[in-house]
Amino acid sequence: IELQKTSRTIISCGGGAAMRSQNVSEMKKNGYVVLLTATPKTILERVKENDDRPLLKNHKNVEYIAELMEKRREAYEAAADIVIATDGKSVYDICEEIITKVNQ
Repeated sequence: IELQKTSRTIISCGGGAAMRSQNVSEMKKNGYVVLLTATPKTILERVKENDDRPLLKNHKNVEYIAELMEKRREAYEAAADIVIATDGKSVYDICEEIITKVNQ
C-alpha cells in the first residue's frame, strides 16, 4: 500500500503475496502483475545456494518445489496480468519480453 505512491517502479513481492486477494487487489490498482514462471528444476538450480527462502528450508528438491507450485498455481494465474516463462532466458531477454507485453 505504501508503494502505491510511487510511479514507474518495479516491485518484487514474495511468492506468498499473491495468495491473498487483498494484496492482489492493491497491486492491480497502479500497474500490472507479472508472473515469472520456471520449471521446478530451474527453480531448484536458482535457489539451491540460497538460505533466504523459509518455505524451502530443508525442502530443496524438485518434488517439493513442484508440489508447492501446484498448490499456488491457480492463485498465481488468477492474479497475473502477464505471464513470462523464464527458463533458459537471460535477465535482459525477460525484461524485453515484459516491456513488450506491457506496451501491447
